[in-house]
Amino acid sequence: MKTVLPVLLLAMTASTQAAICERVQYKPNKIIEIQSALTMGTRLQLPANLISKPFTSNNQLWDVEGAIGTNQIVIKPNSDNDNGKQTMIFAYTDDGIAYDITAIRTTPKNNQPCVVVNAGGQMFTPEASAQLAGFVARSYQQAGGLDAQVATLRKQLVTANRNNDVAKQRAVRDALRKYRYHIYTRYDWNDGKAFVGNNTVADVYDDGRFTYIRLANPNRGVLSVETQIGGKNAIAPSKYDDAYGMYRITGIYPAFTLRVDDVEVTISRRDNATQGAS
Repeated sequence: MKTVLPVLLLAMTASTQAAICERVQYKPNKIIEIQSALTMGTRLQLPANLISKPFTSNNQLWDVEGAIGTNQIVIKPNSDNDNGKQTMIFAYTDDGIAYDITAIRTTPKNNQPCVVVNAGGQMFTPEASAQLAGFVARSYQQAGGLDAQVATLRKQLVTANRNNDVAKQRAVRDALRKYRYHIYTRYDWNDGKAFVGNNTVADVYDDGRFTYIRLANPNRGVLSVETQIGGKNAIAPSKYDDAYGMYRITGIYPAFTLRVDDVEVTISRRDNATQGAS
């Protein structure tokens, strides 16, 4: 009986010690080390409140949670993968300190249920610590305000670009609609004075500013356009558009003569309202 009592007392003492959170004394530049098991986890208590969520270097294989404004972090491995044996956690608090934490995966027997970090020696007076905490809080508030302004400006830029694209599309549609209303196609032409002139011209139309001529065979040769301007014969300036196989004649005319090689084709505008180049 005398032998059993000391054993029971030791067991009770060990049980009592195991039920108490472990305390860690923080020192500047010291890395806090904890051991956490896969099916259990660890709660870490810091001396000051978080000003941002904890950053985790291995967030795929470790679950780390900490609410802003509290001093509690919950840490637990979520995999037995070899790459998840340990991770680094970085916590920033409103006393201006960044806590570096190494979490190591362990067995349930060696799991640390909770760890309390005590503040180290006073580096600042209470007044200085309060001022530092206030400065840090204001800095993060200002940063949050700037982030909100940037987000708002981004939204405004996206909206402005979208409105600009809509305005451009509307302008293009309006321009095409107006352009269609100006297209005139009522042109007549003969087939040329020689047999080789048959089917020389495929299409003729104008848009109120330019006259367009498409040849049935664009490779026939060099085209010249002769018309009358102010009662005198003149060569109308023309330009060939290779992409569309068309000639563009500057101006619109009641009639003009088209010459391609030895072929001569007379083209006339049915509604002869114009008296020369426009």
